[in-house]
Amino acid sequence: MRKQNSKFNTNFISEEGSSLKNSDFFAYAELDNFACYVLADGIEDVADTESAKEAVESIIAKFGEKPSISKGKIHGYLNHANEVLLKAEKYMKLKASIVVAITDYESVRFAYAGNARAKLYRNNKSFYKTTDTSLSSEMVSKEMISEDALSRHEQRSNLYAFLGQKGFSPVISGKIKLVDTDILILYTKGVWENVSEGEIDNIFADSGKDPKDAIEKIEKVLLDKEPEYIDNYTIAGIYIDKVFVESDTKKKKRRKLILIISIVSVVVILAAVIALYFYNRYRKELREDMNTHYEKMLKFIEMENYTKADTECEESIKKAESLRDKEMKDLLYHYEQVIEGILEADEKYDAKSYKEAKPLYEFILSEIPYADNAGLSYVRKRLDFIAGYESVNLSLDNGDILFDSEIYDKARERYVDAKTEARDIGYEEGKLKAEAKLLAVDQAIEKENEGKQAEADKQSKNLQSANDMLSAGDEALSKGDFLSARANYNTAKDILEKSGESAGLEELEKKISTADEKISLSEEEKTSATSYAITADEAFLKGDFETARDNYEYARRLYVKLNDEINTIEMDKKLSDVQKRIDEKEKEELKAAQTAAQPPQQQTSEAETSASINAE
Repeated sequence: MRKQNSKFNTNFISEEGSSLKNSDFFAYAELDNFACYVLADGIEDVADTESAKEAVESIIAKFGEKPSISKGKIHGYLNHANEVLLKAEKYMKLKASIVVAITDYESVRFAYAGNARAKLYRNNKSFYKTTDTSLSSEMVSKEMISEDALSRHEQRSNLYAFLGQKGFSPVISGKIKLVDTDILILYTKGVWENVSEGEIDNIFADSGKDPKDAIEKIEKVLLDKEPEYIDNYTIAGIYIDKVFVESDTKKKKRRKLILIISIVSVVVILAAVIALYFYNRYRKELREDMNTHYEKMLKFIEMENYTKADTECEESIKKAESLRDKEMKDLLYHYEQVIEGILEADEKYDAKSYKEAKPLYEFILSEIPYADNAGLSYVRKRLDFIAGYESVNLSLDNGDILFDSEIYDKARERYVDAKTEARDIGYEEGKLKAEAKLLAVDQAIEKENEGKQAEADKQSKNLQSANDMLSAGDEALSKGDFLSARANYNTAKDILEKSGESAGLEELEKKISTADEKISLSEEEKTSATSYAITADEAFLKGDFETARDNYEYARRLYVKLNDEINTIEMDKKLSDVQKRIDEKEKEELKAAQTAAQPPQQQTSEAETSASINAE
């Protein structure tokens, strides 16, 4: 009964700050022989998610099943919490910073990932503190920035380790012996972003025997600074007035005997242990290398440096193959296809072969969902530029046709449109071309006002140009390029109206109307598909899986019709997930029915857990 022969005094505060919801969560469990203190700070991608609460409760529950201070067990607690968050990743992307302190009332061990922090004070001085797993902390360790600047550095929340990630790897400390009057604190970034480490140290150095007083002083310092925005903030203090001391001499002798026996056993099997040790160390180092290359690859992708990302991906694949990690290897192969596809498309893009680059980027979009949407914004940005490039050149070409047909006012409109769009997308060459053509058309307009041109030749050329544009419009319409079709039809109409030809205008009006209807229908179907998908997501979150499945199927049919491959793949994934939920629900209902048909059995369980519930 270690707890009865020690004295740990715990208190905490947790507030939402300037936010509408408090995404921090703190809880602890003090059992007979072990105690666990857990603090999490939610990193939310979707409103109203509770990643911090999920993480803390799952760790406390796992600790309650098999309490221990061993590094392996603690690693298991955190991995369990990570799996809990990953199960919801496809819909909520639950992520959190985590810090855990586990004690046997004699010693303490810390585990953490992210930028939630813990400190141990001894004799009014900081004895131990955790280090954020962030880019800013790495920069501090490399002396690129000072530690005082950490709370304001823009990369302080750029985390390379946190709960809710694949390849999760927390930091677990060694066992630290406790002494009477030690002070242990856990706190989130809402505290350390606004109260310096020096201020925190001074307050706890001068504190009495009640953690409540020191915690309230921390909050007062934070609020007195009146920052423009205060993030959720949580701080917990555990004052260790008395640690457990083993007093049974027989137990000490028994432990000594066990130690001697263990040493003898180790000597007997030393060769096997050494071999196993080196093999496990080799695999651990191999996995660490794989994860390091994987994280570097993700950073290079984020930096849009795909050449270096490709190198890191290849190295990570080699390690995964050596480890025979099929799941990681499959994921990395998808990343490799995306990265190498982008490099191939970029080669065409950089050479300004946009027509060849476009289908390559479009093909990459179908593979991106299997690589955690890596490079999605980059590819879309490139495709947006290509679309703008094509639109600018289409406007220039149409302007040239109008210019050659001496319809200078309409040609000028096309050149102005081309210049405006080229400027908006950063297409400097197109902008210069448009400006040159605007100068030419202005000169032609001025010359037209001064001279005359043979009307018959102009009329013939106009009719030929109109026919060419009409043919181009028909070809675009047959290919489903309704916007280009409408632009070509309108150009043909402008030419005919300018030349005074009425023949064919009625047919052109019908073709323009048809193109408009096609464009409108496409937009309506796209809106309907989005609406079905949203309705399905809402039904899924409410647990109405049948309604979700029906609406996902409606959305998928429309995306197939629209040739929207990436959203079609997304609907397939969601249909697969919702079908799994329906199957699980049916199994649970069948199991419940079978249980109800059996005579009730009395079960008893006993657990002594004290928990503090987070204040929201």
